[in-house]
Amino acid sequence: MQAGDVGFVFIHGAGGTQSKWRSIQSGMRGYRASYVDLPGHGANALEPQASIEAYATGLSDTIQGDVIVVGHSMGGMIGIELAARNQHVKGLALVASHYALPVHDRILSQLKEGSFPESLFYASYRKPVNPQLLEQEKEEISLVPVETTYLDFRACNSYVNGREAIARLNIPILALYGADDRLLPVAAQDNLMQANTLASATSVTEAGHYVMLERPQDVVDALLAFEDRVVRQQCHKWLKP
Repeated sequence: MQAGDVGFVFIHGAGGTQSKWRSIQSGMRGYRASYVDLPGHGANALEPQASIEAYATGLSDTIQGDVIVVGHSMGGMIGIELAARNQHVKGLALVASHYALPVHDRILSQLKEGSFPESLFYASYRKPVNPQLLEQEKEEISLVPVETTYLDFRACNSYVNGREAIARLNIPILALYGADDRLLPVAAQDNLMQANTLASATSVTEAGHYVMLERPQDVVDALLAFEDRVVRQQCHKWLKP
């Protein structure tokens, strides 16, 4: 492996597909990047999984070279588990994510009954939101069966290993937040920093939970700066006597 030969693996969140990363892909050209459809999502016809750990196990088998894992929301929790079990993960970027993402019973009930909660949809974006983006996102909901989305949110709610797992990580960690995110737990940033002192945080203004859709260039800039940090740390390890 040569210095700098670290790729990116992008993992979408609950009820999403790789399309959630569509706005940053042009900015990532020239970098080795793969955009994952989790089982049961988008073009992946495999059966959806019922837990964060199961998703991580399946993804771990596909990663052979050194990577930075970038996970949005649920994808970030999958990233934590992936980093904990695969030595090829050299950096972890949590995009609008945390080691615990509890879900209100009312949200779970609506999803279980077959409908995506309108309140959850609108709370995912800042106010005011670009109307064109909102229309695109309404169409995105139909790309994943609501039964699969329910399993995703249930998996998020059931995941309890996150703090312990992230506390054990000895790799660079970036937490990237939308300043207007209304979905993350209160004090998520402070709790993450307490759990792992290697973590750093960046807040993006004028962005909600889907920060990579609302402020894509800011996300690209943050990820490329993080990649430089990860590569420099790897070089330091190689050169250390």
